[in-house]
Amino acid sequence: MNEFVTLGPDASIGDILFANPERFGPILTFAQGVMRGSGTLNQADRELLAAYVSALNACSFCHGVHAATAEKFGVGADLLETLMTDRSLKALDPKLRPIFAFAHKLTLEPARVTSADRQVVLQTGFDQSVIEEVIAIVALFSFFNRLVDGYGVKGTSEIYARDAEMLASFGYVPPTQ
Repeated sequence: MNEFVTLGPDASIGDILFANPERFGPILTFAQGVMRGSGTLNQADRELLAAYVSALNACSFCHGVHAATAEKFGVGADLLETLMTDRSLKALDPKLRPIFAFAHKLTLEPARVTSADRQVVLQTGFDQSVIEEVIAIVALFSFFNRLVDGYGVKGTSEIYARDAEMLASFGYVPPTQ
């Protein structure tokens, strides 16, 4: 049986996940598939969505890391901040607005999501696969958000930049795999 992980002030989610590979290894494989596997959304949009969901969940660590990772993929630094203050999502490409609106509702009011919410996404020209992508990203980051918050991981701008560099370079699997 593994002992509870004791984390220092410069801790990251990797310190939790890699300390117990038997428990958390499968979630890393899942994360790699969701965030870097084939799909409709590109890596920048997926990382922006991860940062957005994390901000909605008030998870400072995941918000910071994934905002920095989205920047590595070309997302403007101010876009996420704008999204958090403007519910109309006007700063986004119009085609992405229904996706982010769906993610917003699924994150904050999951029991209130209806088929009509999914239909709005489909009416933009996307197919069912993008809805599955969004659901997987929201679910994954709701898990990650609670994991790091449960362990008390907060991070710093230096840690966010370091982890963003790792994610942009290697994805969601350890570099040794």
